[in-house]
Amino acid sequence: MPIQIAFMADPHLCVQPRRRNVMSLLDRKLWEKIDVFGSRQDQGDAQYFSPLRPSSYDEIPLLAAADFLGEFSRQLDLLVVLGDLATTGMDVDISVAEQVFLNQKTKQHLTAGLEPRLGGLGLNMHVIPGNHDRYKDDFATPGCQAFDEVFRPVYQPTKGVCSEVVGDDDLGVGLVSADFCFAEGADVNYLRRLGRGAVDDVVLSELDFQTRSLQKKHPEMPVIWALHFSPMDGVKTGLILEEREKVTHLAQRLGVNHIFCGHTHLRKREIGTHPHIYCAGSVSSADSTNNHFLHICTVDNGPSGGMELEVTDLRYNEASDEFEPFGVSRAA
Repeated sequence: MPIQIAFMADPHLCVQPRRRNVMSLLDRKLWEKIDVFGSRQDQGDAQYFSPLRPSSYDEIPLLAAADFLGEFSRQLDLLVVLGDLATTGMDVDISVAEQVFLNQKTKQHLTAGLEPRLGGLGLNMHVIPGNHDRYKDDFATPGCQAFDEVFRPVYQPTKGVCSEVVGDDDLGVGLVSADFCFAEGADVNYLRRLGRGAVDDVVLSELDFQTRSLQKKHPEMPVIWALHFSPMDGVKTGLILEEREKVTHLAQRLGVNHIFCGHTHLRKREIGTHPHIYCAGSVSSADSTNNHFLHICTVDNGPSGGMELEVTDLRYNEASDEFEPFGVSRAA
């Protein structure tokens, strides 16, 4: 049986669904719906528009994602969440992410009140903190450590890096993830810390060490990386991973051919060079109108004896209220 890994990115969970801000309107061209915001506020529902607070999530595609994962959970070997599980690392927000991803009291993907509970599926889970998970407040102050405490059952990093093996030596893949969020006490001004991360040499060295360790122990097994920030070319300045070339150069030296990342909220692939980079679209960000994604990575033995990796994108269809295959699957 092939190995199947589901990837999702940037749920942006918090206590106020569908909250947008001024940056959302300018950046995502959502001003066309300002009349909708106004009508909701007139009804006393002011949570939908807050000028400066971070935008949040849309619960409708999130529920559809839970439905999809619930239906196919027995076929999945792992669920990887590529950061920004919460809108901020504050208790009031991170606790919502905890309920969605870790609560196992409900042994199904939904509660009786139709709230998603992915922890109830019994899926193996690999999570990575994103810049929003590290925000101490609504003003993007970095360094919050609440994520590490809350997600300790599934997130136990060494110097910001986690690794595991999915499958076995007959058919398996090594997965290594790294946290390049700004650390607590980092001297970054307000504009620079909004939406950005930086390659930390300590984390990079640990990424190198854990990758080499997996390769030494499982020489025939491919290793893939999972990051929150994209090291891809063409990422706009406001979402950039500073010194990203250190990541791609290390991947080339180690022979890591596949990097999965989130953060940009755009489904994009950089295929044909090494490493191949897959940017995941946000599964439920309120800013990603008509552009919510899940991704399935399939690893199997190829006809020539080597392993093949294929990624299938699924986009949320509002008309059918389901995640459906999008575009053509690309093998690399």
